[in-house]
Amino acid sequence: MPTSEARRLANQRNAQKSTGPTTKAGKMIARLNALTHGLRSEADLIPPHLSDAVARHEAALIDAYRPEGTHQHWLITQVADAAAKLDYCQVLIRAQIDDQSDRADLCWDEDQLRDVEEIAVRLPKDPARTARRLRETAQGCRWLLARWNALAENLAQNQGWDETQCNLAAHLMGVGPDLRASYPQLNPEADVNDLVQLAGEQADEVHFLMVEALEPLDAKGRELASMGYALRPSKELLRLERYETRLRRVLNESLTEFRRVRAEGFHGPEPITLLVPEPIAEPVVNLPLAEPVNEPAPVEPLAERIKGEPEVSKLFALIEAIAAIEEAPPEPSPMAPSVSPSFTKPSRPLNRRARRAQAAAVRKSKATAR
Repeated sequence: MPTSEARRLANQRNAQKSTGPTTKAGKMIARLNALTHGLRSEADLIPPHLSDAVARHEAALIDAYRPEGTHQHWLITQVADAAAKLDYCQVLIRAQIDDQSDRADLCWDEDQLRDVEEIAVRLPKDPARTARRLRETAQGCRWLLARWNALAENLAQNQGWDETQCNLAAHLMGVGPDLRASYPQLNPEADVNDLVQLAGEQADEVHFLMVEALEPLDAKGRELASMGYALRPSKELLRLERYETRLRRVLNESLTEFRRVRAEGFHGPEPITLLVPEPIAEPVVNLPLAEPVNEPAPVEPLAERIKGEPEVSKLFALIEAIAAIEEAPPEPSPMAPSVSPSFTKPSRPLNRRARRAQAAAVRKSKATAR
């Protein structure tokens, strides 16, 4: 539906009333609205609870490394920011581990049942995988047993199941709509004895799995969690560990870059102005003409003077014979393998992508030749 001109003008007037902060201080305050812990914030956006720690780290690093130039100071700021956030992240990780340890001692079953309820919400949409996940824990098996017992009581009272109860039984078994026809018992017109037998078998199977396997494992998991070694860490703990890995990488990269720049003696870009000197005119000096110098007579070369002697003639003949032998092309050896002069060994590509492309081209050429 097209917007009228009056409506468009009204929208423009209303938009002018909600433009957000306009001053620099107001914009800086608005940037802090979405901060929770500040572990993923930018270096120029330091949360208030980390500003003192960043300043302490920066002062200690400046005193230890003595940076020179703008670039080195910026790298030291990056290292200080990452170090302060890394310390705070490690504090949060220890707090999360302590919280999981305390909850394992005080409310272990309640936390596990909460996780089971979150999994069971997806049972109607994906019964196969959800039922299997519920059978992985003792609390999930208890949740399944409670539903089977409720269905068994309905059989005793109503002498059968309606369509809703048949769907629930199919979901508890992990049977989807596509496999529902393979189970004739899951039908409102089915015999009551068949339904009683089905509910009893499923309840016995779940109970056996819970008692024999899952309850001992649950006891071990609770003991480890109380000691601080959770087999299934919380999502917040996993997120903090990812932040810790990222901050440690940023710190190491910034410190390595600072040491490299420090070793190369780089102090930041400094403008250099080269002055081009003006050409200096050489003074013209009138020198007197030099008197002509008599050049000495050319000396006859030594080879020409001794060429007529017989011993020297024999020596020159021997030298010419040796030179002729050296200039003659070598005869090919009969046992030498024939090598095509146009063959050149292919150079190895510099990176992995180029090597993979070369190997693919070789395989394609071989397949074409076949």
